[in-house]
Amino acid sequence: MRSRRVRTTHGKMLRYVLIILAHCILLFQIRCGLGKDNGTSTVCDCKCNCVVQMGVAKKNIKDWIDVPNNSNKFPIGEKELGSKRQPNPSSCVKAAAKSLRSGIYKIEIEKLNISDLEVFCEEDVDFGGWIVVQRRVNDSVDFYRTWDEYKKGFGDLKGSYWIGLEKLYALTSSCEQELYIQLARRNGKKYYAKYSRFLIGDESKNFALRKVGNYSGTAIDSLTYHLGVPFSTHDHDTDVSKKNCAQVHKGAWWFRRCYTCHLNGVYGRRKYGVNWNSLSTEESFVFSQMMIRPAHIFWRRLMLRNSIRCA
Repeated sequence: MRSRRVRTTHGKMLRYVLIILAHCILLFQIRCGLGKDNGTSTVCDCKCNCVVQMGVAKKNIKDWIDVPNNSNKFPIGEKELGSKRQPNPSSCVKAAAKSLRSGIYKIEIEKLNISDLEVFCEEDVDFGGWIVVQRRVNDSVDFYRTWDEYKKGFGDLKGSYWIGLEKLYALTSSCEQELYIQLARRNGKKYYAKYSRFLIGDESKNFALRKVGNYSGTAIDSLTYHLGVPFSTHDHDTDVSKKNCAQVHKGAWWFRRCYTCHLNGVYGRRKYGVNWNSLSTEESFVFSQMMIRPAHIFWRRLMLRNSIRCA
């Protein structure tokens, strides 16, 4: 009887050891498996055209790292093809894949027939691959603008900036996107809010905020309140308030009655400035940045960075 108990105990322990060993092997393969060229797995761009092989040889990975700074803006393979220009990628995930450095790159937006749109790719936050769609850093750019200006976009790619509702709709509707919002106070304290899904409607729906996914972060959720609400400017009032929220608050947003967050207000204005009410209703943040990237990209980027470390 006792020997049977001992055998049972040993059997359970052996199973636990095997499970732990299997997990270790799996983690090792994830970290270093990309250093081998097996030619079997692929990375798909947002349009689901499989364009970059994940099974990249170590030599190729080193080549990516050694690309000179002045070639960061060009898509993979253009130098080798010479004058024969290749289509630009549709996201920062591929556009910045050579350098993994933040900066200005060119992408295409097929829905708008745009082949060489310059965007700012953020590579230093949450494994990178982010397209910056909104940023406030100072008062050099006026955000109290018309519907047409918010539709087209304005500002400085390296400074305060708005990508444009047309482009934002095209990007979020072509490929499932996640959203990352950064905030900073005057005292230097920083926060972030991340949403697993982000989608806006087209102009016929007044670019309404159609989907906001699960929240995570340190900023406390202030965006979900605006879900389902159309975008509003002072000359295109779509909010449900009796007053014109955009006119009162000198900005433009997905206003309801009127907001729990508003990142396009007057820069530096305390109460109605760059606001995130879950953190403060009496403070204007000195920095805000909204970024999007394909929602399935996190593990792909993690594995790519691990493969570079293993190369």
